[in-house]
Amino acid sequence: MQLKDYVLANQNVRQMVKDRIPGDTQLDMYYGTLDYATARFDTILLKLSQDRLLEQKHRFELHECYEAIQSFHRNVVRYKLWPKLFRYIVAIVLHGIGTRRIPKIKRLLKTLDN
Repeated sequence: MQLKDYVLANQNVRQMVKDRIPGDTQLDMYYGTLDYATARFDTILLKLSQDRLLEQKHRFELHECYEAIQSFHRNVVRYKLWPKLFRYIVAIVLHGIGTRRIPKIKRLLKTLDN
């Protein structure tokens, strides 16, 4: 995937975060996580677009970060649409993604800053 493809693929995530209606505190936290993750991911894409060798070096980690954001987004949509009785199942999945996969975005950004 080219860097442009990542930007276009994350467009729906950015739009969903922008169009959200606040109210549910748990859902607002998930939207906040998506907002921070996509902002960091866009910063990573910007830095990698300036250096092609660095892009080739971190291509695998970049794709992992992209997949983490997409997976988190899919599960936030599930959490939003599922009945309240079964939301705890999706909340457990979101917690796992948020503690294991989303921090990779911050680590990659920190690696690129140094």
